[in-house]
Amino acid sequence: MLFQFDQLSGADRYHLITQTVTPRPIAWIMTRNENQSYNLAPFSFFSAISPDPALLVVSIGNKTADLQKDTKHNLIREQECVLHIPSGEQIEAVNRSAATLAYGESELEDGGLTLVDFTPHLPRIAGAKVAMHCRLYEMHPIGTSSFSACYLEILSLHVDDDILKQENGRNIINNAQLNPLSRLGGNDYALIGQTLTIKRPE
Repeated sequence: MLFQFDQLSGADRYHLITQTVTPRPIAWIMTRNENQSYNLAPFSFFSAISPDPALLVVSIGNKTADLQKDTKHNLIREQECVLHIPSGEQIEAVNRSAATLAYGESELEDGGLTLVDFTPHLPRIAGAKVAMHCRLYEMHPIGTSSFSACYLEILSLHVDDDILKQENGRNIINNAQLNPLSRLGGNDYALIGQTLTIKRPE
């Protein structure tokens, strides 16, 4: 079947994209609310785009036409976040943190998550094996949609020692032990499964 995107609604396009561009890594982003509590939300329109500057991009929409998602609202105000790469063991907490709450209500309490010190203004999730302190580099509205491309510059990176080793002068992260959680379409998630290693041609 051929789908002509100029003949589809935004919702139909979204469902087709999220079921075909898979698996997608999850950016589990913590920001600070105005009441000093912490907001936590997962986003899967997410990728790395540059090592210098060290940039990630996350596409973030709105709750409604006139109301920004809490993460976007906080990023604009605070200019920083902590971005976690969740593991499969955290799937329930990740899924719960996707719920739409009133601004200022923290997903951390519902998820039963604990925090540890990380940056001067933001902690990180204790159980997350990878956490990145990022600053908002740029934010660009995307066309006439409610989505914005949020470019995040990585300032520092925490990796659990248990999944890290050095090999030939390089830092190697054990992906099997990281067990990164990724997003498919609908209510489906995926884990890394089989890994294939093949040498890149010269």
